[in-house]
Amino acid sequence: MEISNNPLSLFNYIGNNNTQADDVLNKLAQGTSADVAGGFEVLESGLSRGEFEETLELLENGEIDIDLNIIENYQQFNQQKLDREIAQLAERFDLSSEIVVSIQNGELLVEGDSDNAKALQQYFDKDSRLNTLVQQTAKLSQFVEWGQAKEQAAVYQEQDMPEEQLLDFLTDARLVVTQGNEFYMSDKGSAFYSQGHTQFLVDKIEE
Repeated sequence: MEISNNPLSLFNYIGNNNTQADDVLNKLAQGTSADVAGGFEVLESGLSRGEFEETLELLENGEIDIDLNIIENYQQFNQQKLDREIAQLAERFDLSSEIVVSIQNGELLVEGDSDNAKALQQYFDKDSRLNTLVQQTAKLSQFVEWGQAKEQAAVYQEQDMPEEQLLDFLTDARLVVTQGNEFYMSDKGSAFYSQGHTQFLVDKIEE
């Protein structure tokens, strides 16, 4: 497969499981048929019915394709709600130092064994609404990063980046979705480990 002769071949394959290519590309080719037109409606209706996990699973499997700006808007909206929640938490708990919360197998695990960390863990365990908000926003952040990575890969392809280097970039970028995420909070706000992952990879290439 020569990228220079067929600039769309790599991304055609990413959305086409039937094309023959190496194992790395096969793992990246999560998509099947994409319904761009119905993507927004699916996301909107999924959220309104509380079927957020099911909707994100459709996104991850490539069964729906939603404009990246839409996902970014939802992520930013959720992030704003989270920051307000964290500001309220800062009034009840000591968030003067950054608190790290691991997101593993659908659970939030506050790192550390201090009394403050234990109290925060109990709070997250009891407040299912906040727990869900953190996990949903974490997943949105991951999908935003993966979407940005695919857009950047298209730019690299147009610039005739060697195929092996391009595959390495996409493989590393895909980890933001497949690996775990972390939530950071302090009295200054909150953020996720996944945020900035794509830019980090771009900066490495440009060094």
